[in-house]
Amino acid sequence: MLAHTRTTFLSLIVSAALLSTAASTTLPARAQTRSARELRPDVRRALSSFNSRRKTAQRAGAYQPQRSNNPAAVRRRTPRVETSRQRRPARPAPSRRKLSGTANDGAAHATSALSTISAGTPLSRVLHTSQLSLISSSGTHEQFVDRNRDLIADERTTFDAQGGSFDVAVGRSGARYEVFTAIDDRGTGTTSDDVATGVLVVALDTNGDYIRDTSATFDLGRDFGLPSAVAVVTGVSSSGREFVVVSSSGYFNFDDPNDPDNEESPGVVLLVRDPLTGGFDASLSRSLVSVGDDRLFNANALTLLPNNDLLIADFESDEIRVVRDTNNDRVPDNLASTPYYTFPFSATGEDSPLDIAANSRGVVFSHTIGNDSRMLAIYDDDADGFADVDEIVIEGLSIDNNLVLHGLTVGRDGTVYVIEDATGESDTPAEGGNGGIPHVYAFPDPALNGVLRDGDFFAFADDEFTQALSGLSFGVETTLAPVGHLTMTNSASLNGNATYGGLASIQGNGLTRGASGATQSEAASRGVRVSIEGLPAPVLSFNDSQIHIFIPASLGGGLGSVVVTVNHDVIAADDARVVNDNPGLFTIPRTGAGEVIALLVSGNFYTHGPFPATTDGQPSVIALFGTGWRNSLPVSVTIGGRTAAVQFAGASVFNGMDQINVVVPNDVSGPASVVVRTASGATSRGDVVLSVQ
Repeated sequence: MLAHTRTTFLSLIVSAALLSTAASTTLPARAQTRSARELRPDVRRALSSFNSRRKTAQRAGAYQPQRSNNPAAVRRRTPRVETSRQRRPARPAPSRRKLSGTANDGAAHATSALSTISAGTPLSRVLHTSQLSLISSSGTHEQFVDRNRDLIADERTTFDAQGGSFDVAVGRSGARYEVFTAIDDRGTGTTSDDVATGVLVVALDTNGDYIRDTSATFDLGRDFGLPSAVAVVTGVSSSGREFVVVSSSGYFNFDDPNDPDNEESPGVVLLVRDPLTGGFDASLSRSLVSVGDDRLFNANALTLLPNNDLLIADFESDEIRVVRDTNNDRVPDNLASTPYYTFPFSATGEDSPLDIAANSRGVVFSHTIGNDSRMLAIYDDDADGFADVDEIVIEGLSIDNNLVLHGLTVGRDGTVYVIEDATGESDTPAEGGNGGIPHVYAFPDPALNGVLRDGDFFAFADDEFTQALSGLSFGVETTLAPVGHLTMTNSASLNGNATYGGLASIQGNGLTRGASGATQSEAASRGVRVSIEGLPAPVLSFNDSQIHIFIPASLGGGLGSVVVTVNHDVIAADDARVVNDNPGLFTIPRTGAGEVIALLVSGNFYTHGPFPATTDGQPSVIALFGTGWRNSLPVSVTIGGRTAAVQFAGASVFNGMDQINVVVPNDVSGPASVVVRTASGATSRGDVVLSVQ
């Protein structure tokens, strides 16, 4: 049967004129591409796909989750690790509602007046979503750009107005993959023979104006037996082949086992693009999970991990399942029997995965339904390919009870975008809903570690009474690498944490995209910037592997995000700790060890070492330079193991640099170790020396 499916799918592509005329003569003629006018999103079916949370009835022979929904098994959720400044979970601002049944305050319509997307904007900056009509089969695919990066859309272009979809993905090729469930009327005027079918539309913008020029529509019900299509993702194999994965829902109405909208267990289909024809390769396209084999209960959302393992959100089973890439070609191929993650609080209905998304570092985000819902960040801490623990990262989400219409994605910079109030006023209070304006909300994750900050309303549907939003996707970044890692240390010692009011060094690879400079003005002119917890940190000098900065005293201490940008593009980011004191001395080798940078200040001579033990018959006074002790005075100093009298300790005339004037102890000669100790007991490195003669 699979061979027959591949043949008919290939003939479908041929009839869409995506293959050569010569090839089409060798294939069966019955499989024809349906036009977009004949196959439209069945919004009625989507709106009926809500969950009762009873879970008392089961589809015959259905998949059983590996952990039972036993309230006694619910464990206490404990913090995974120390998060940035032990932040509370982020919260969206209160939804903007209509007043007294009249028109709302205009916020929902603000996005309709945005300027069009500027030419040349990379698709990695363009957020795609679908705007569906709740009263007809019409709809649009909308694109938004946050030009000034304030988490609010500035530009908008309608990609097409030929009908929306339930989910959308954007490939590296620029193709938009749109999926939805449609009703196949079988070419007759009666409804008795109508059947539901999954549909994939491949839409192309061939001239770079962000408007659909051509498209091909594929009937996945006919060729893969998918009775619905609710989720789609796209990736690239190790050989450079673009692929698409589509899932059916597997929806089951627990209140009515005889509901005609009930489906068999879901199917998951892999489609591999053919670079020669622009279509799909029938020899590689296949079912990853067959409809009706009961290996899943739901498949309401998909995402790819950085290694291209496929994650599937199974809402009813309270699990995230995983399809592994078992042959290392970066194409998922085998559904693992063990879930990627089983939610510990599923018995209370709090953690069921309605939607999922993953960032470039493998942090997985998931949310469930509810008027005061939460989002979790899920981590594979031991890197064994299965998630170990989760943390609550957002509270107070307004997520409609609908297994089809929803959206979640992550931008390259880590910002998490989620659709709230997806079905608008159709989410009635009588059914436990709260109405609301369908909108996209954005939550920054500056260190890409799942510690989200409060965000803002990114964009709204045009009309909460007649429209819904569903599906979110960014295009693939084709120029910049994934956001890199970095470390930050004391600039003088290159050891331990940096201090507020002090100097810090950031290390990494490709930090400045090849730019270098030695002044703040050069950093500004080349667009090299550093922020710590959103606060700008002046860049003093920089190259591709190291950036030296001043940490403003107003930042204070704690763990926080450090972000490096070049011309507003995020290049590297991580959390780093800023502390009160960590004394470090600058050394001539610039390694943090070896000969200390110092000046003889006795008699106003201001000469460098080696230093005389005495000057004008008195013990010499030496100025030591470093950073990291101004916040913990008084300090003590030993030279050659002997206590050296401190005449001055504190900030120098240079921003962030500290200075100590010390008296050389008697009987010290040769290379003598120099150690600074702060009032709190922090000490500098022991491998720094002062040469005394």
